[in-house]
Amino acid sequence: MSSYQFLHLSQVNGVWTIHLKRPEVFNALNAGLIHEIRDVAEKAKASESARVLVITGEGKAFCSGADLKSGASDSDLGAVLRATYNPMILALRGLDKPVIGAINGPAAGAGCSLALACDYLIAKEGAYFSELFVQIGLTLDAGSTAFLMQSVGYHKAFELAATAKKIGADEAKVLGFVAEVISEQSWESRLQTIGAEFARKPTMAIALIKRELQKAHHQDLATVLEMEAEAQRQAGYSKDFQEGVASFLEKRAPQFRGK
Repeated sequence: MSSYQFLHLSQVNGVWTIHLKRPEVFNALNAGLIHEIRDVAEKAKASESARVLVITGEGKAFCSGADLKSGASDSDLGAVLRATYNPMILALRGLDKPVIGAINGPAAGAGCSLALACDYLIAKEGAYFSELFVQIGLTLDAGSTAFLMQSVGYHKAFELAATAKKIGADEAKVLGFVAEVISEQSWESRLQTIGAEFARKPTMAIALIKRELQKAHHQDLATVLEMEAEAQRQAGYSKDFQEGVASFLEKRAPQFRGK
């Protein structure tokens, strides 16, 4: 039931499941994949048959973040965020049905943001989360500024953002943003069970829970996204970002200068 290029969509008994389908680049986000995720979220919102949306990845990774080989270093990153990532994140958070993040492997950079944008996270043993932005001279984006604060508080959020530390599935569960860690052997069956359980929940109540929890924070997500976009626009023109991308592609340690 999928007509998409960069993801596979299945629809079974009210459970819509996205499999990110760029395993050759660890499901890195390009403009096409971002658009397709947003399109599915918008279609799920409009569909009476959709009860829950599940997002997971094909291959070894959930999502490795932005595809740095797509020439992003030559762009106004604020404009890129406003045109692509921000509408996708708003569509997921605005979906009046539960969004399950099934984290089957690394969720890094914007891939970590995509994971944290989900309402309920489960993780396979061996999966990890990392806000890698600082390693290439960038700040958080795609909602991570809001999502980290909501999940772990200021000091832990600063630690994760400023160090790009990898958080394994078990530690993520201790921190509170992963609900369940699942073995490789039980992954597929447990994922189906969780999807079915959420599909049976009252959709209106879930929608209200999502809306009220998000309203409970002092700043709305759109304001945070705009703040991120402006900060990322500035960071995207920095020499540190150019060096970060170059060092990544050349597989060497970066030499940041704070400029």
